[in-house]
Amino acid sequence: MKRLLSSREALVTGLLLLLIVITGLFNPNFFKFDSIVEIFNASLTLVLISLGEMFVILTRGIDVSVGATAGLAAVVLGTTLNLGWPVGWAIVAALATGTLAGMLNAFGVTMLRVPPIIMTLGTLGIYRGLMRIITGGSWIENLPQSIKEPNLWSFAGVPFFVWLTALVIATTAYWTLRARPARYFYAVGDNEEGAYLLGLPVRPTQFMAYTLAGVFAAMAAIVFTSQIGFVSMNAADGFELKAIAANVLGGVSLTGGVGTPLGAAVGALFLTAVHSMLIFLGVPGIWDNAFAGVILLAVVYVDYRVRSTLESQRRQARIRGDVGGGAS
Repeated sequence: MKRLLSSREALVTGLLLLLIVITGLFNPNFFKFDSIVEIFNASLTLVLISLGEMFVILTRGIDVSVGATAGLAAVVLGTTLNLGWPVGWAIVAALATGTLAGMLNAFGVTMLRVPPIIMTLGTLGIYRGLMRIITGGSWIENLPQSIKEPNLWSFAGVPFFVWLTALVIATTAYWTLRARPARYFYAVGDNEEGAYLLGLPVRPTQFMAYTLAGVFAAMAAIVFTSQIGFVSMNAADGFELKAIAANVLGGVSLTGGVGTPLGAAVGALFLTAVHSMLIFLGVPGIWDNAFAGVILLAVVYVDYRVRSTLESQRRQARIRGDVGGGAS
C-alpha cells in the first residue's frame, strides 16, 4: 500500500478513474466505449511527444522545441506527399526531419555547451520559421488517401494508432527498465559528475536523449497528420509545454533521474481526458487550461505530502530500530 501511495503513476491513474466516474454520473454518454476510445485516440500526439521529452528531462535537461519539431516533420510529410512521393518514403523523410532536428539540439547542448533552454528556444523559432518558408505560409491540404487510411483501420473497435502507440509505450518501458544504456539516462540526470567519474558516457547519453525527443516528435507528426488529414501552420503549437506538464504530472522529476515512460503517457492521457470531460460536462473550453493547471498543482502537492509523510514514517521507524537495538 505504501508503494502504491508513493507512486505518482498510481495517484494520477486513480484520480483519472475518479474523474471518469464523476463525469459519467453527470453524463452517462461518457461511459460509452466509443467515448473512452476517442479519449485515447485524441491523446496519441501528446503521448508520443511526452515520451520523447521524458528522455531529455531524465538527463536534467529541457526541450521546448519538441512541438515545433513535430510541426516541421508534419510539414515535410505533407509536402513530400503532395509532391507525389510514395507514403513510405514520405514517412521516412518525416522521421529523418525529426531525427536531424533532435540531433541539432543535441549538438548545441552537448558539444557547444549551450544551456538547454536557450538552445531549444532558438531552434523552436528556427523550426517554426522553416515551416512557413517551406509552405509559403499556407496550409497543406488535399493529402492523398494513403496517409489517411491507417487512421481508419481498427481492431476490436480500437483504432490502429492506439494499438501502435500502446506497443511503443510498452517497448519503451521495457527498454528503460532492462537495457543498460537506457539506465544511463537516470544516472546522468541523478548525478552528472558522479556518472562521469564512474566512466559512464555522459555526453553521448545526453546527445541520445535530445535525438530521441526529435524521433518521437516525428512519430507524433505522422499520427497527427493521418488523423486530421491536413497540416496547418500551427501544427503541434504549444505541445512542448503540455509535454513538460504531462511529464511532471506523471512523476518525471525536472531535477532529473526519476520517472518512467508509463508515467509520461499517463500524464498526457490525463491532460487530454480533462479536456474531453469538460466538453461532456458542458463547461466552456476557455476553462480547459485553468482546470488542468489546478489539477496539476493539486496532484503535485498531494504527491509531495504523501511522500513527505512516508519518508517521515521511515525515519521514525529507523530511529525506533536504532533505539531498540541500543537498548538490547
